[in-house]
Amino acid sequence: MSEENVEYAPEVCCHCEGIGCMYCNKQGTVMVPQPAQKCRHCDGDCCIYCGYTGWERPLKEY
Repeated sequence: MSEENVEYAPEVCCHCEGIGCMYCNKQGTVMVPQPAQKCRHCDGDCCIYCGYTGWERPLKEY
């Protein structure tokens, strides 16, 4: 699957557990490539590699 055909779906932000925080733009969810996978560096505990969302390759929304 090429990068252009990656499908994203919302997943609950692991940092705030859906309440809304600065890492998920106060949405409570982040867009994650499907199938969703927890961050391989922190296993969903939030770190710099997942943007503190807990998910592998979250979509950066600016």
